[in-house]
Amino acid sequence: MRRPLCCVCAAFVVTLFLYLIINPLAEQKFDFPEGTRITLIGELTQKEYKKETLVLRLENVREWGSSTKDNKELGCVLCYMEPCEEDTEPKVGSMVAVEGKISYFDRARNPGGFDAQRYYQTLGVDFRLYKTELITSSSNYSAYYETLYQLRHYLEGIFERVLPAEDAAVMKAILLGNKSELDEQSKQLFQKSGIAHIFAISGLHITLLGMGLYRILRKTHLAQPVCAVLAVVLMIAYGDMVGMSSSAYRAVFMFGMQLVAQLLRRTYDMLTALALAAVLILLEQPLYLYYAGFQLSFGAILGVGCLSEVMQPFSCKKKPRFIDKIVLSLCGSLSIFLIHFPIMLCVYYEFPIYSFLLNLIIIPAMSILMVVGLLCLGVGCLPCAVGLSIAKVLGLACHGILSCFAWLCEWSLKLPFANWLTGSPDNWKICIFAGVVIFLYVSYQYGKKLSKEAVCEKRGIGIELPFGIRLLIILAAVILVSSSSIDGTSLTFLDVGQGDCICIESAGGEHFLIDGGSTSESKVGDYTILPYLKYNGISKLDAVFLTHLDSDHISGVMELLEDNKMEIKINRICISNAVIEDEAYYKLVMLCNARKVPIYRLKAGDQIKAQGLQFEVLHPCADYKADSRNAYSLVMKLELGGVTALLTGDVESDGEYASIEQLYEDKDVSEIDIYKAAHHGSKYSNTEEILTYTRPKTVVISCGEDNRYGHPHTEAVERMRQIGSNIIITKNTGAITIKIKNGNYKIETYRKLKTEGVQ
Repeated sequence: MRRPLCCVCAAFVVTLFLYLIINPLAEQKFDFPEGTRITLIGELTQKEYKKETLVLRLENVREWGSSTKDNKELGCVLCYMEPCEEDTEPKVGSMVAVEGKISYFDRARNPGGFDAQRYYQTLGVDFRLYKTELITSSSNYSAYYETLYQLRHYLEGIFERVLPAEDAAVMKAILLGNKSELDEQSKQLFQKSGIAHIFAISGLHITLLGMGLYRILRKTHLAQPVCAVLAVVLMIAYGDMVGMSSSAYRAVFMFGMQLVAQLLRRTYDMLTALALAAVLILLEQPLYLYYAGFQLSFGAILGVGCLSEVMQPFSCKKKPRFIDKIVLSLCGSLSIFLIHFPIMLCVYYEFPIYSFLLNLIIIPAMSILMVVGLLCLGVGCLPCAVGLSIAKVLGLACHGILSCFAWLCEWSLKLPFANWLTGSPDNWKICIFAGVVIFLYVSYQYGKKLSKEAVCEKRGIGIELPFGIRLLIILAAVILVSSSSIDGTSLTFLDVGQGDCICIESAGGEHFLIDGGSTSESKVGDYTILPYLKYNGISKLDAVFLTHLDSDHISGVMELLEDNKMEIKINRICISNAVIEDEAYYKLVMLCNARKVPIYRLKAGDQIKAQGLQFEVLHPCADYKADSRNAYSLVMKLELGGVTALLTGDVESDGEYASIEQLYEDKDVSEIDIYKAAHHGSKYSNTEEILTYTRPKTVVISCGEDNRYGHPHTEAVERMRQIGSNIIITKNTGAITIKIKNGNYKIETYRKLKTEGVQ
């Protein structure tokens, strides 16, 4: 068997993967309520500054002051505190006692939302303390890790002195592993263009630094083993200084294995080294298998090691020409793509189309940038004004390269189809794609082997699949994974905290949004609505209905409109004809004009039809005048696949009476299947009259947890109970999806129901 050790390691990774599927992550539970002030003691293993906040990572944490018998270990905790004086700042490796308020990481509440609890769980962090105060720290500490921390802090200061703030933040991330100061705009720009990997300390860094150092040491005529040991030790120290992420660990380990192979005069096997590195990381932290950084880092090397030859249209027996090198580089990018593509779709639900071409320029330029950045740090360390002046000149070169990076990214995103939005792929599609990649690798390896057999070689028989056939197979697999099928007619109430947001999908694949805002969640458009749309592969909204212009109904939609690139196309926005032309109205008009989105005013009797769907406006009437935003809220009856829903915004009692009259005048069936509770379940809306007249089978209440308004009010809930309605509240269930088929509907909640008297 070739590569027996590699096969054993691969079997371990596969077994661990299957085990984690069978035994998914359980929700962590602790005895301390959210916001409890507690005193903890633990070992300080890492510290860093994040936007003027000192973050301490404590491991082996225990509650301070409790008896030894009851002193249960609490795991790993992140502590956020005000910066300390230099002489009182705790040192890495010391035992630290802190006091602060407990804050648990949130679970995702909507499809596509960020699951902070799962993310930090994979990194081994259990919870965090905020408003932390340092009580005491021991005098014993790790001189090694504290020295590395101080060195990193000193080097960061050099970048701050010689570069503009934005460039300094990027260079800190690239060379020193500190990504905490990157602004959101820069992160989004590099991520969307597909070059965010430049912020990961990986093989490029270790190869440049490690091999460069090794060759310099060899020129000093030191013995080869001494040079190798020094180079590896210094790379380990560098990895520890920048935080030793999974990508850094992999790169340092593989670098060490390569030098060991040279010393032993053995052939270096990249795949075996890669497999060993993966096993060592997963033995320490098995949940890293869930971590996207781990998957992308190891996947890139796996693609290069296994698929580079498979993707090559020719073999270079002679020295390749320039054009051959370009083709081979593209094939190398394609091999990485085959591994990264399904991972990117599962994590980000989209793929940057032009990242192939962009990386052909960025990766070589990264070597130049890193050399210039290292020279800048080296010269900046000189204790003289001349050194600082030279460092500033080198800083100008860094600025120029980074400006080119930003320009290239912005240019690539302006090209047609820059980002391929696919939505989250089905698991069975991922399995088929993986099977196709494995088939191509196996068929190529065995085809190449069989072609060299005496009989085949004598008769000129080639067993390998032609390059064109391989490309067609890959194209078919990519189309399969990226294809999105209409999941049927559905009505989804997103959990936006204290606010409203409803997404509707028709049988014809049309998409509508009713409201989208929150007063309890910051950037609800960027962090909740947009991820949900991307998760479902929705790139266009046929219409957005704004029932009224309160912040808890429009803030997220305004964010979508404020996005310069308009990631989600909005065909039109519909508002009430009785809208009060105030500041919110004029801002909406300004944004819509800038994005060329038309605004339509709706009144009672207006209808909007789509395939298998019809909206009918019940309120307000043409001559309605309102004194408040709530009063002029649009009330719409929605007929969707044979199911009737009443969508009420924040309408008040007079609007409810007008809606009843409209239903009566239209001689419509009064009973409603789904009723969106008005004004988040307010006492003064959801009157007995409208509930009795419509007798909804299911009532959905959208409100935030522990909101200051007391929504939903117990009196309103009681009125709903008395007519026999099934009541579901977003704060308890997360997003609520109602799937409709053949006049029947099925309710699915993103999280399990909490029973607090109301479902």
